Amino acid sequence: MSVRECRRVKLNPDEILFLKGSSGELGVVKAAKDIQIFIGMPEGEEIVQFLQDEDLIAVSAFSTGEKAEKGIKCMIHFLREQGSPIIVLPKNHPTSKRLKMVVSCGDIIRLDCNIQPGTHPEQDILCACEDLSGVEISAYDGGVEIKGTSDFSFEKNIIKKC
Repeated sequence: MSVRECRRVKLNPDEILFLKGSSGELGVVKAAKDIQIFIGMPEGEEIVQFLQDEDLIAVSAFSTGEKAEKGIKCMIHFLREQGSPIIVLPKNHPTSKRLKMVVSCGDIIRLDCNIQPGTHPEQDILCACEDLSGVEISAYDGGVEIKGTSDFSFEKNIIKKC
């Protein structure tokens, strides 16, 4: 994908779309059913993100290759099939530097390399590698729309159980 391109990609519930940069990858799937994602907040509260079948679940990995892709698929399985919660860390938490993956979900997800991983409860923004920064992914019926100013590649695969 090149500068200022907008592309629509069909995405079935059993498929995963990988956006690949040189230093990180992002996996995107449809929620595939109406689900609730619980989000643990730093203040001790818990909020609920309600997703419909066409909404997106995105996992950003700060590495590339087979190991990153397997981790992304497993995280999606934990969220979509196991109901695992998302944990938001307080700003400047030392664990943020050790995160290998971060998650976002909703109908629009904006990627940004200038935020601290794991510290943003807003589900429309997600920390990503520099190559993917500035990309916006929107859900539409049967697919995703990708708008961006970055150069990256993408591929679609059937998602299998972790």
